[in-house]
Amino acid sequence: MNDFELYFKLGLNHILSFSSWDHILFLLALILIFEIKEFKKILVVTGLFSLAHTTSLFLSAFNYIRIDENLIETLIVYTIIITSISNIFIKNRKIIHQTHYVFSLLFGLIHGLGFAKDFKLLIAGQSDVSFPLLEFTLGIEMAQIIVAFVILVFSFVCIKILGIPQKEYIKILSALVIGYSLAHLF
Repeated sequence: MNDFELYFKLGLNHILSFSSWDHILFLLALILIFEIKEFKKILVVTGLFSLAHTTSLFLSAFNYIRIDENLIETLIVYTIIITSISNIFIKNRKIIHQTHYVFSLLFGLIHGLGFAKDFKLLIAGQSDVSFPLLEFTLGIEMAQIIVAFVILVFSFVCIKILGIPQKEYIKILSALVIGYSLAHLF
């Protein structure tokens, strides 16, 4: 297995494993408001998120920033809760979409710091970490697209086939995400 394949798969598996519940819930909270026909907007959201978390992961990997891991884990849960709350209370679609673009960037920085510990273990002893970082990030981005697709299909089934009103669906799932996240805070 070559290095590209190794780091790509590590990034992919990092998100698709259930140990990354926080990342998956954040993606759910971000993507829940979009419809399947808005897939391009979802790619923008996941792309902004990847850009942000790659930036903070890079800064952390090169020791430009260091933040307590426990604080980061707590902040990550708050990013999920805040995003889910916005889903419940912001009614205007244009404003909620813009809010989620901003959340992707700002909260992505925090999530990237959450990846830092695992990534540092992966690259320990290597002199050049730029390619592993890029490969790892590409794996994460692919996993995010897969998760986004699953969320969209699930949403489509619930809204279009089962007939759950979209606003109610968003509120219910957002409330469940908040509850699950709060349980991990305490």
